[in-house]
Amino acid sequence: MAAIAASPCGRPDCQAIARLGLLGCLLLLAAGCTSGKPGTTNRSYSLYAETRSGFARSVHSRAPRNGRAFGLVEITFHPDYRLAGANSGCRAKVRDVGLELVITLPKWRDGKPVSSSIRHRWARFERTVRQHEMRHVRIAKAYAARMRKSIAALQSGTGCNDLARRIKQRITRIKAQHLRAQKRFDARDNRRLKTLL
Repeated sequence: MAAIAASPCGRPDCQAIARLGLLGCLLLLAAGCTSGKPGTTNRSYSLYAETRSGFARSVHSRAPRNGRAFGLVEITFHPDYRLAGANSGCRAKVRDVGLELVITLPKWRDGKPVSSSIRHRWARFERTVRQHEMRHVRIAKAYAARMRKSIAALQSGTGCNDLARRIKQRITRIKAQHLRAQKRFDARDNRRLKTLL
């Protein structure tokens, strides 16, 4: 947002584009986008139905990713370290690898009383989706710990520029490993999730 506001432009068309860009940024902030720092943001989407087919329609019309995801965890790693030069080269001093988590789970919207079968269906759906998403969080925490340990173990005898490059490569590699682990978990748990509707 600051880059748009600081952009010098005297032409009317450029000013209009800058205003549209600023409006877009403000809309993203109002929508509750990620904060850019470690922490957890909880979101929900509402469900209500009086029949089994209505339950499935409610999920498909309201759940994340156009109903394809019953829950969602958005994960961002925030490695916090500094490089310390020494006579023998350079080391990384790691403070932490924080996680920014945005967790979206279903929430029941009160309405007319529903049958016990719908209440049980909702309870099973909510419990299973919550367990699934919390497993994603545990996987992310394990990879954050792995990233922290891996960065702390790196050092360079040639200087801090070399070490900074190697840390960036290591972070990229661990993020890719993390993504593969999340996909493997989804593939294993997919059959169980499909039985919910």
